[in-house]
Amino acid sequence: MKLKKALRFALLFYAIFIGLSGTIMFSVLLLWVIPKEELSSLILPLSMMALFIYGTCAGALLIRSKFFKRGSVQV
Repeated sequence: MKLKKALRFALLFYAIFIGLSGTIMFSVLLLWVIPKEELSSLILPLSMMALFIYGTCAGALLIRSKFFKRGSVQV
C-alpha cells in the first residue's frame, strides 16, 4: 500500500516538476539565450524537445489516472 502511494506521488511530482522546469527552460531560451535571427532555424529542435518533455508529463499523468485509481490497482 505504501509503495502504491509512493508511486502515485512520484508520478504527480514528476509531472508538476518537469512541466514547470520545462516551461521555465523554454521561456529563458526564447527570451534571453537564442538570438531572434536564429529562432527560425531552431524551431524544429525546440519543438521536438517540448514534445518529449510535455509528452512524458502527460504520460505520467495518464499512467497515474489509469493504473493507480484510488480504489485499487488495475492491470
